[in-house]
Amino acid sequence: MSCRLIRGVAGVALRTLTPFALAVSPAMASTASPVTSGALANARQIALETTALRILASAPMQAEIKRVEALYAADPQGSTPTGRATIRRAAESIAMAAIQYAVGEDTDRPAVMWVVNAPHDWFGVRVPRSGYGIDNPDNVYRNVMIDGAARYEIHGRVKRPGPAELHFELRDSIPGTAAMAAEGGKQLGTLRSDQMRIAPDGRFTITLDSAPAGERPNHIQTPAQDKALLVVRDLFTDWATQNPVALDIRRVAGPPLTPPPSDDAVARRAAALLSQMAPYWVAYDNKFVFTKPVNHIGVPRVRPGGRGFSTSGHFNLRSDEAWVVTLRSLGAASLGFQLTDPWGVAYDYVERTSSLNDAQAKPNADGSYTFVISPRDPGVYNWLDPEGHAAGMFAVRWQSLPPNTAPTDAVKEFKVVPLAQLKQMLPAGAAQVTPLGRKTQLDERVASYKRRLTE
Repeated sequence: MSCRLIRGVAGVALRTLTPFALAVSPAMASTASPVTSGALANARQIALETTALRILASAPMQAEIKRVEALYAADPQGSTPTGRATIRRAAESIAMAAIQYAVGEDTDRPAVMWVVNAPHDWFGVRVPRSGYGIDNPDNVYRNVMIDGAARYEIHGRVKRPGPAELHFELRDSIPGTAAMAAEGGKQLGTLRSDQMRIAPDGRFTITLDSAPAGERPNHIQTPAQDKALLVVRDLFTDWATQNPVALDIRRVAGPPLTPPPSDDAVARRAAALLSQMAPYWVAYDNKFVFTKPVNHIGVPRVRPGGRGFSTSGHFNLRSDEAWVVTLRSLGAASLGFQLTDPWGVAYDYVERTSSLNDAQAKPNADGSYTFVISPRDPGVYNWLDPEGHAAGMFAVRWQSLPPNTAPTDAVKEFKVVPLAQLKQMLPAGAAQVTPLGRKTQLDERVASYKRRLTE
């Protein structure tokens, strides 16, 4: 196959017995729309999500969720108004993420599973929110667990326009289950779209095994024996046009297959993962986030594997205050700013603007971007909406940067101002928005996000 080197890859409601959705009933299966062959909407994804919902309703998971709620309530953040109000949603969200890891751990029957996502209803299945650790709304996250004793091939196809960047990252463990480290674990290897050979029709193959690449393009070397987690990120700059990359993984060689795990085994594993992940991230945030000055953005750090710059911190505002932040894009393919609750779970980013990237925000005259964070709508187009809450965490990411870019140039200024004086504090010409204009902005946002469910 001729290849070239490229840089960018530019219902039915469920009856519930608990607060969560359960499995698909036979009646619903007969009335639900057929599963499409989209990059994310495919039969394997729906089967995995249906299994995940059964595990979520299991006794081990329900008991562990209650323990996580107690852990959060006992933390200093649990005594704050915002922290207390968001305990339940955060515990449920990280629980669903732990289940997704457990469901995807079968290395003999590997699957590329879409994880860490917003609540969605499709094909008769209602899937709740999953996420933790300030996950990025501009990414489509997918996970695959790899056995170093086996060999695998990933077959993919880019539907153009594809993501601004497709990034494969091999990690030593599920984030939050090993020794405390930046981003929750150790990076073993990476492969980015600007390093890959992709055919003119968008097709490509990635090989994964413990041998060095040699002459093989698109190869990721795995540990010789241990299992490792492959995290795939499709980075979207334009939600309205870019498409997730279709991916399928096949185990092509390895030791004899073992029987698939039972639901009981998966439920116990998911509960065990949650018992590690929740305390890990509470300790991580208390050590690395809440020790920083409030309403402050420091010089960003350089991320491993060529993933650009990032910085994070926490905010806390009165109802009559706004935090005004002006950033330089530095020529990045994507500049993204997002808010989460005090537990690191993203505020609603589908029907609200709790995140904005530089394709969604409006720039200043000098090319910089000014964002306004406030509990209520300030009438500014670049409003980061914390769902009416006064506090939480934030992350800023500059991704796919030009060479030799200096992180010290990233942050122009930030300040807390009275809402009554906000307009005088904004750069000249900063975009304002009417209530009708806000509705249009949000309607377009919802429609653009929903493309992920169909393309």
